[in-house]
Amino acid sequence: MLEDGTRHRHPESGQRSRLASSQRPITLLSHIAKLFERVPLRRLLRHLTPRQEQFGFRSGHSTTLQLARVLHHMAVEHNRGRRTVGVFLDIGKAFDRVWHSGLLYRLIKNRIPPALVRTVASFLKDRDFYVTVEDATSDPRPIRAGVPQGSCLSPCLYAVYTDDIPTLTDQLQHWEEDVVLALYADDSGYLASSRRADLAAAKLQRVLDLLPDWLDRWRFAMNVTKTAALLTGQQRAMPAKLRLRGQEVEWQTRVRYLGVQIDRYMRMAVQVEHVIHQSRAARSMLRPVLRSHRSEPKSPYIKATSVPGSRTQLQHGTHFVPFHKEEDPSPAEHHPTDDRGAGGMS
Repeated sequence: MLEDGTRHRHPESGQRSRLASSQRPITLLSHIAKLFERVPLRRLLRHLTPRQEQFGFRSGHSTTLQLARVLHHMAVEHNRGRRTVGVFLDIGKAFDRVWHSGLLYRLIKNRIPPALVRTVASFLKDRDFYVTVEDATSDPRPIRAGVPQGSCLSPCLYAVYTDDIPTLTDQLQHWEEDVVLALYADDSGYLASSRRADLAAAKLQRVLDLLPDWLDRWRFAMNVTKTAALLTGQQRAMPAKLRLRGQEVEWQTRVRYLGVQIDRYMRMAVQVEHVIHQSRAARSMLRPVLRSHRSEPKSPYIKATSVPGSRTQLQHGTHFVPFHKEEDPSPAEHHPTDDRGAGGMS
């Protein structure tokens, strides 16, 4: 029961939907399976101490807090007259590449009770998949790697698996500052600051030189073409390009991290324009619904009932259905109910 689930493939944003490599599998499990998975999850969390830089899958942490942390660091360093270089990694199909034997090794190394390790091993083994297109169904194939996306256990297991992503902690001189690591699930970024942009870039290059060994050890694949580097502030001459696995990482004027566009001047103008565009698109989709709602005759059964200490029911609805200019009542005709329920029907 715990191993059966329907896997739906959704196209990743910015990818061609007709390519099989652009599809992201999402596992829809039964409600009973989800209920049983929460039991080992709660027991696992008792024995795990998440990395402080990891803001995903942790109580009291969120994408908003991680974004605030990254932007605050950039702003503070800018006010100190220092340049910040950031590199934002793109690990290809991270959840689908989790090596099962390596994950069990990490659990044992973290001194997880053997019974829980065996439970996780049972959760991962003997999984199959098949593809259905209209009326055609392929033969089942074994799943040899990855954790099922859609399971509540998978984010926790992925965080354990990637807990030792490298930094410069053990390679710094006493006067050097470590790089800032920002993690949220499989979205990873490094930040380094200095009064000279080339020195900040050189420090990040030292981290990127450590990444290939870590990626190979845990069988991850890095998409270097989607990995982006950002330099904050005004710079006449850009530093030498960073390199990862022998490929150059391109400098960008803005990057997308955790769904937010961050530009080199930290003005957030691009993000504001993006949000405005999305809101206009949503408004255009809702316009037919709002028009049909306004064209319907008013129901004689709707009355403005009120309870002392609360607002009327109709007042709550007016926040979602805007008036046309010709329909907007004049101030003399509009008498809103105050917080004490005055003006309500007795």
